Amino acid sequence: MTIRGELELRDTEPFEYRDDDSGTAHWMWQGLLRGYGWTATWTGPRPLTGPVELTGYFGSSLNHDDEGRVRGRITRVQIISQVSRCVGDTMKLADDTACRYREVELAPFSHHDAEPCDIGGVQYRDIATLIDLDLDDVPPRTLRPQVLPGHVSSADAAVWVADSELPIVARIDTTTDHATEYVLPGRGDTYRRVAATPSGCWVTGRDALYRITHGAGASRVTDDGACSSAVSGETLLAQHVSGGWMTHTPDGPPLPVDVPADELIGNVGIDSSTGDFISLMRWATDGGRWLRLVRVSPTGDVRVGPGFAPPDRRGGRPFFAETRGLRMFYGGVVVTINDDLTLGPPDRLPKEPIIGGAFADRAWILTFRARRFSDDLSTQWWPLPAPIDPSTPLPSDALLTILDPTTLTPQTSRFVDQPRSVAAQPRDAWICDRGRLLRMSLERKDSDGEAAIDDIDISTLITESISPATTIAP
Repeated sequence: MTIRGELELRDTEPFEYRDDDSGTAHWMWQGLLRGYGWTATWTGPRPLTGPVELTGYFGSSLNHDDEGRVRGRITRVQIISQVSRCVGDTMKLADDTACRYREVELAPFSHHDAEPCDIGGVQYRDIATLIDLDLDDVPPRTLRPQVLPGHVSSADAAVWVADSELPIVARIDTTTDHATEYVLPGRGDTYRRVAATPSGCWVTGRDALYRITHGAGASRVTDDGACSSAVSGETLLAQHVSGGWMTHTPDGPPLPVDVPADELIGNVGIDSSTGDFISLMRWATDGGRWLRLVRVSPTGDVRVGPGFAPPDRRGGRPFFAETRGLRMFYGGVVVTINDDLTLGPPDRLPKEPIIGGAFADRAWILTFRARRFSDDLSTQWWPLPAPIDPSTPLPSDALLTILDPTTLTPQTSRFVDQPRSVAAQPRDAWICDRGRLLRMSLERKDSDGEAAIDDIDISTLITESISPATTIAP
């Protein structure tokens, strides 16, 4: 039987199922499948959620479900009122009288605070809303795509994309435009990030840490999730939910790293000249609160720099980028990081970014809701060029910009919605933007003079799906 419905994936871990007849094992997920007037439990070998079309079979069950949902066109709305009588010092509803119905165009969300209404000397109180639905006169909901992009990372010719809801990761081979889907052995209510490496991908979330080697099933490395991480080569440095720091490699055991128990500020960066990880920490002492940099090598060696005052009044979410050497973006200030983990002379951007990150040997920033905080027209419009007409309204949309590595001047800009992550390739920027995967060209322009952008439908590129590795022996 093939049927459409709304699937709600359970917020529990999947289980491994062994088929005794074939001797094989695979992971299974569970959820509730809801249709018009019915609800069924669902079990399947791939995590799903939202509007789906499924082919399978139904079993019988007498379980009661009070949370069924329907979807239809509203044809009539009535308010139900009941007689209210004074009993002592309070007004109470009279159960021995008939209810009154009146048609309305608009109904309140709740009748909890409804005031009684006098009709012919009788007090009535609104108690409920009755809605008539036409279940047939509505178009079917659009099916959820196979992958709904949530986070992106790239290495060489591979672009890795994590689903925004499900334990699903897709790998796009940009040389062939074919994609492979990898299913993670995890729950479906966790947002995850991907960190691409030459041989595969690390996947981090608050539930667990996963490893995917290209062509093989995904495996769970540890149940201790990661709240912050970065990758250098094949090595992942993770700050785990439990509070500890560890380095992870594809073929070796995790190694604890003795990072100071300070508060991490912003994202962990990479010094490409050494392969080291760089992080900014907030350091509390008897003399006040300071910042300091911490360098961690891929083998776990730690160097702690001296304390320094914040380089700008507002830091936002600081990040590191390889622009003319390793530099830190802190609010509207950009400073070079010296070998001894001190800061070099600062440069100031014309406008403070909201967020940003490394982009190969450059940096990307997001500016939003431009304000007239300066009399200089070029500063008001930065990173866009100022218009000839000074009365032109300032744009209020979010603007994604790639900065020149040497001068920090804008190279490419494009209006976007709300990007969560940006990944670099030699000719393109890959952007996850509110459930969409966008490929922005660094060379081509569209008819409006903006960077040319393509909306990539990953689901149409997937030619193979690889199930997670199992732990049950055959």
